[in-house]
Amino acid sequence: MSPPRTAGGAEPVRHPDFGRLIRDETADTVICHVCGRDFRSLGAHVRVHGLTAAEYREEFGLLRTRPLSARSLSQERSGSRRDRYSASKELRGHLAAGRAMARSGELTRRRRSGTAEDGTRDELRRVRRETLDAGRRTRTRDAEARLTDALRAGGFTDVGQALRVVYVEGDRSIEETAAVLAVGKNRLQQLLTEHGIGIRPAGRNSGAGRRARVLLNDRAAAERVGARDITVWLRGRAAAGATLRELAEATGRSVPWVAARIGRR
Repeated sequence: MSPPRTAGGAEPVRHPDFGRLIRDETADTVICHVCGRDFRSLGAHVRVHGLTAAEYREEFGLLRTRPLSARSLSQERSGSRRDRYSASKELRGHLAAGRAMARSGELTRRRRSGTAEDGTRDELRRVRRETLDAGRRTRTRDAEARLTDALRAGGFTDVGQALRVVYVEGDRSIEETAAVLAVGKNRLQQLLTEHGIGIRPAGRNSGAGRRARVLLNDRAAAERVGARDITVWLRGRAAAGATLRELAEATGRSVPWVAARIGRR
């Protein structure tokens, strides 16, 4: 592959040294540090190399104010800016106001007042708050939709009826009721309070606590023998001739526990 050449001649160009921008005055171009090719302006070209103009200047040690264009193009742009400045009274007024604010320190004060102690600007804090609020609203809508679906699936007309049937009349625990209604425990407690239903104690010796222990024991025994329903498994083995002691050893439970599960006294 032949080396890169300038737009105006056959001489190969070298990559500019760090901290130096090379302009080809004959071809009226400027040389890219990365690929060695020449262009009238590097501002758009450097995107091909994954860089912005500011990143390109920093990468190759150029001044932040260094134009990345051929001399004639820089002069054209400078002249155009001067013409706009001369022709626009409004622009001159804005620039004069900006200079006055800079000299008086007002710009610095405004920058500091718009920045939190952690360096976060007001706009960024506002965007973050809006994002968090939007997320909360979305989660609330999703939770309400799940509750509505659960009420419909259970055949309940409203939340109050569901709470009375499941929690009060069904004597289900907070956890069990929350699972039926597809809500969290805290949300369920809020709903109970809103509908004037007292929350039962949930200690170890409460009805809910005892039922929870029974379920845990049944589940542990079923997992030990690889059964889905421990009662069905026990009755099947007992019908096949297994003794209570053998079943107790297999499940890791007591003989009275096995007897209660298969209905023997």
